[in-house]
Amino acid sequence: MKEDILKLIESDITGYKIHKETGISESTISRIRSGKIELGSISLDNATKLHAFYKKHKEEI
Repeated sequence: MKEDILKLIESDITGYKIHKETGISESTISRIRSGKIELGSISLDNATKLHAFYKKHKEEI
């Protein structure tokens, strides 16, 4: 799961698109991407949402 989320975070998919489909704020996505929030310390809820998004869009990543 962590590897999949990392691929998503490093992809070219916009934070806005991730936000619109997951409900995770763009600022949280930006802070994860910039390293201000470590991937290992995000909430289980957000990790689940990001992983579901990854599975839905993995062909684009």
